Amino acid sequence: MIFLYVIAAVLGLPVLLTVTEVLLLLRQKPMQELPADEQNDAFSVSINGKSFEDLYDFLTDETDAPAFTEEEIHALLFKQTEYMRCRFDCADFRAQLLFKIYKDCENRLSDTCKELIRTAFLNFKYFMDEPGDDSMCYWSENHQLLFAVAEYLAGQQWPDAVFTNNGMTGKEHMQKAKTRIDAWMEQRFLYGFSEYLSNNYFAEDIAPMANFIAYAQDPQAVEKMKIIMDLLWFDVALNSVNNRFVAASSRMYGNNKAGNFYGNSIQSAMNVLWGEESTETLLQSPHISDKEKDLIRTCLAKKPGYIVLCFTDIVKKGLYVLPPAIRDIALTKESFVSRMSCGLSAQDMENEGLIGQQPHQIMAQMGAETFTNPLVINNTIQYLKDNKMYRNSFVCYFKFLNLTVFKGINWQKVAAKYNIMPHGIATGRGNVCTYRTAHYALTTTVCKDTDLCGAQEHIWSANIGETTALFTTHPAGNGNEKYSSSPGYWIGNGRRPQSVQHENVNISIYRIPQKKRLGETAVSDITHVYLPKDFYDETELLGNMVFARKNGVFAAVIADDTLIYKPYDPDSANGIHKGRTYPDDCMLRSEFDLCRQGGQYHMYITELSDCDKETYEQFKERIRRNTVRFDKNGRVQYTTEAGNICVSYDGEYTVNGIEAEKEFDRYDSKFCKAARKADSIFIDSGKHTLSLSFKEAKRQSTEEE
Repeated sequence: MIFLYVIAAVLGLPVLLTVTEVLLLLRQKPMQELPADEQNDAFSVSINGKSFEDLYDFLTDETDAPAFTEEEIHALLFKQTEYMRCRFDCADFRAQLLFKIYKDCENRLSDTCKELIRTAFLNFKYFMDEPGDDSMCYWSENHQLLFAVAEYLAGQQWPDAVFTNNGMTGKEHMQKAKTRIDAWMEQRFLYGFSEYLSNNYFAEDIAPMANFIAYAQDPQAVEKMKIIMDLLWFDVALNSVNNRFVAASSRMYGNNKAGNFYGNSIQSAMNVLWGEESTETLLQSPHISDKEKDLIRTCLAKKPGYIVLCFTDIVKKGLYVLPPAIRDIALTKESFVSRMSCGLSAQDMENEGLIGQQPHQIMAQMGAETFTNPLVINNTIQYLKDNKMYRNSFVCYFKFLNLTVFKGINWQKVAAKYNIMPHGIATGRGNVCTYRTAHYALTTTVCKDTDLCGAQEHIWSANIGETTALFTTHPAGNGNEKYSSSPGYWIGNGRRPQSVQHENVNISIYRIPQKKRLGETAVSDITHVYLPKDFYDETELLGNMVFARKNGVFAAVIADDTLIYKPYDPDSANGIHKGRTYPDDCMLRSEFDLCRQGGQYHMYITELSDCDKETYEQFKERIRRNTVRFDKNGRVQYTTEAGNICVSYDGEYTVNGIEAEKEFDRYDSKFCKAARKADSIFIDSGKHTLSLSFKEAKRQSTEEE
């Protein structure tokens, strides 16, 4: 009997130890990420109906700015500095305009207000390797630069002051931040943006880039930042149309995907670069309704929010001038095909020596949201442990992987064996194909991580009108909820499709999951097309085929089985509206969610055309004559004017019997051809040229003729 007790004790000790460890870890509650609802007014970016950006306009004597009293100025600045003091997530957003106000409006601020701002920057935490518990996101691509630029400029402004969080002087913070800024810029030049073509997150890139250009006292570094700014706008110019920017992307939300009017966060920035000329031409089109023209004017009149204001101000002051070659490409009415490669896969990181604990390695890995993928998971666990990140709400669950009971487990092998849901958070490398005409743009991230669980990626998009974008997704969850979740019903995918594009045709094939993966709560047996009836000039649903017309653009979607509109659901609509209220005729009020349900594979063919090529009736007749074959094993054959396209879920992709490219160079179009990791990038619009050399910090542009 004693022997049995000893055995029980020996076996029970590990269990007791594990339970104790788990209980201790559970006591380490995650830090508050955002203000509680009842705190919203205390930390808002407005006061008495006047906004943070209004304050900057008032202090810089803009003629149409509302007036602020001294009490209102102090109260609004106090809200922003308190947000920084509490270290809520996205405090780095607010830091950009706060610093700008300090620099540009110093003579208009009271000593008390200036001290508020100074203290906020001296007490702030700027990176994961500094002490302090919080739930700020430091690692995604935009946050990396937001924090680093705030740190650099604060260090430059107060070089001899001691920053209280880690005891460094301003000069030391400058040097520390410069290492990260240099790494960020170099990785963008060599590999492109990990958050590629994001009409949401590009806004958070251009703000710190603009502040660095405006205030950094390092001419060479400023010139390099202008080079990266040029490349960001080159990407936008290639993948937008008619001053509308909704493209395939690694990170977007429901409103960003649904149309330019709802979610293009850089609209006001595009307006100051090429919006006036683009709009003037567009308003002359006989194919656009008066209602659509009013929406176009509304978008052109959009004022910058407090984050984009940092960029529009440096354009206004001539501190950044868009090269004419990029402007030409944004405005051209010629049709063209563009291919580009953006970001880094985990395999790319390993090949480039970018997996490790050094700042530039962590920036590459976490900037691409790569945490659990087999090649990086051990690195993630070690970095989060070393930097005491376990109370950060975004990554706190990694603490359980360090339990004593798990010692000796090779997490790399575990992550390789199980295709778990968090693998899909990684943005990976995007090989983006775009076909653009004078009327629309179709973009697809080709063959992107097929079957992986999705996060926020937008695999393909047709940019048709201000409120009109066309796309398909496989909802994460059970298909009847999570309308605003990420991933969820509208954001990302439950499973990524095999998706390809040849000119004006996209083919997407989804395999419907039969069981949940680790990390999933439910799986859906539906896929759907976002196609709101009210927003098109004309729609026609014919079983498994739908035709639609808008602004002289014609679209056909052909599915492998019947498509049925879901009844109007206000909760689902709110996933697109994102809680905002728009003019009544821009709100989703009737059927918009076209669904296909059941079966093993869901296959979609989408073809676009426009009024410069044919009439709507000719388009419909031509599509009906095309040869379409859907095989039950997930294979599509489609013959149309663009060619004979064959695609299978398992990886086949041919055009006219020839294997099609799936991986692209950094840029490949008639405007620019550049390999990944090219030393220089040369852009030729046909009227102007632009030569960019990052290492030499040379940016040479031909002037207007």
